[in-house]
Amino acid sequence: MMKRSRYGIILGLILVLGVFIAGCSSQPSVNTTAANTTTTNTTTNTTTTTTAFPGVQFVAGDIAAKTSTSTDTFWLILDYDKATDQYVRALIYKNTDGSWGHRIDNRTEKSPRATMQKVYPVKIAHVTISSVPVVTPTVPTTVPTTLSGSGPSISNITPTSGAIGSTVTMTISGSGFVNGATAKLVQAGYSPVTATGVSVSSTSITCTFSLGSLQKGYASVRVTNPDGQSGALENVFTIGEAGPVIASVSPTTGGLNQTYALTLTGQNFKDAVLVKLTKDSSEIICTSPAVTGSATIKCNLVIGIAPLGDWTVTVKNIDGSMSGVWPQTFKVTNSTA
Repeated sequence: MMKRSRYGIILGLILVLGVFIAGCSSQPSVNTTAANTTTTNTTTNTTTTTTAFPGVQFVAGDIAAKTSTSTDTFWLILDYDKATDQYVRALIYKNTDGSWGHRIDNRTEKSPRATMQKVYPVKIAHVTISSVPVVTPTVPTTVPTTLSGSGPSISNITPTSGAIGSTVTMTISGSGFVNGATAKLVQAGYSPVTATGVSVSSTSITCTFSLGSLQKGYASVRVTNPDGQSGALENVFTIGEAGPVIASVSPTTGGLNQTYALTLTGQNFKDAVLVKLTKDSSEIICTSPAVTGSATIKCNLVIGIAPLGDWTVTVKNIDGSMSGVWPQTFKVTNSTA
């Protein structure tokens, strides 16, 4: 009986020891798993996307526009230069299927951050820059036809650029032009524009083109004689944004050492503009220009000691560098006279 009791006690101790060892061996496994879980969560939480610099609205790959419904000008942000506080940008265009996008050349430019974000404040899309191809506009070619005599040949044109929506009177110089010849502007992706008011001599054609149906970019000039022979200059005409037009200025005169609230009316004024008066090498800047609806500018004109007489009034759109001159002049007089 005593032996059985001793055996029972020994067996019980062995069972307790086994449970204790099993518990100790399983506990580190739980802690290790917990530690691994904590490490994973910490790594995940520290992966964040941050803005490059405070106050910078766009990052590389963003496409900026004036409004969410803009149809004319779109800028692809290529980089931000912190040292000069400027964006590096390039024009980008939609593909024929409406997707973004492509460029028509490798040209880039810099724009001050404040100006860019004021004039083109809306981000409408984001793309991978390396996925945006450069697609050089091409002009459809025609099957050559063997005809008698020499065809027209274009040597140059004047002018070489015009604003979107404007009307341009062009002189086309060359040889082999025949009475009854037609002239066209051809831009890839758009219907050719046929010139009106065509006047032809053997070496010169004067005509008028309406640019309302074409877009910013390059266009080719083509001349076709009545017999079907034609000649062209490829991508020789540049179409850009419409420049500012000054219709009126008020007041039109001012005296020395006087300050005036100058009002200019017209069209195609941008939000960021420079208004100045010039006479020979002298210049007066009209400060704090405020634009209303692209048709009115109000600014402060301070005339100090300045040459008397007629001054030229100029409005320059800072973004795009287009400018317009008032066909009349502002007169500075001696206020004490």
